[in-house]
Amino acid sequence: MIRIFALITLVMMMGNPASAAPPTEDTWWQTMDRYTGKWRTKSKGYREPTQEFQNEWVEPRKLQNYSSKSIGNAPRSDMTGFVRWSKENERIEWSEVTDSEDEGRTMSTGYCINSTPKTVTWIVTVYGEEGFIRQFSMVDTFDEEGLTRSISLLRGEELERETTSWVPVE
Repeated sequence: MIRIFALITLVMMMGNPASAAPPTEDTWWQTMDRYTGKWRTKSKGYREPTQEFQNEWVEPRKLQNYSSKSIGNAPRSDMTGFVRWSKENERIEWSEVTDSEDEGRTMSTGYCINSTPKTVTWIVTVYGEEGFIRQFSMVDTFDEEGLTRSISLLRGEELERETTSWVPVE
């Protein structure tokens, strides 16, 4: 009986919701600080980086602006967006516009559903000029080399190009 109680206690401690929860209005900027700076992204099917990405605070702890452009032999793509804390929805939200050779002009919105010291999980919805294209979850896992990204399609069309990792530019 004691073994069962100890096992249940251990399982409950490992699944402690305090270690995996959405950011709050007071802490959201700490999650977003991980993304600041310049990065090169890699994508499936390409040996070399496919994009340069830059993220900076426009107004500290209130608003970030980010942008990317394709590099190397990747199809042309230019993107810009903003990240902020949404008081209405009590979560981190972002929106961006992309003009790409693959999909034309698209608008994406996303919001954070979870943040831990090593991961950030997002729900992303993409719209084109004709309407809804896709929705997916995106998990960014941070380590000393940058971040790796995994994407799971929730509904809609598959992604043309899937970013798999980000490496900071020194």
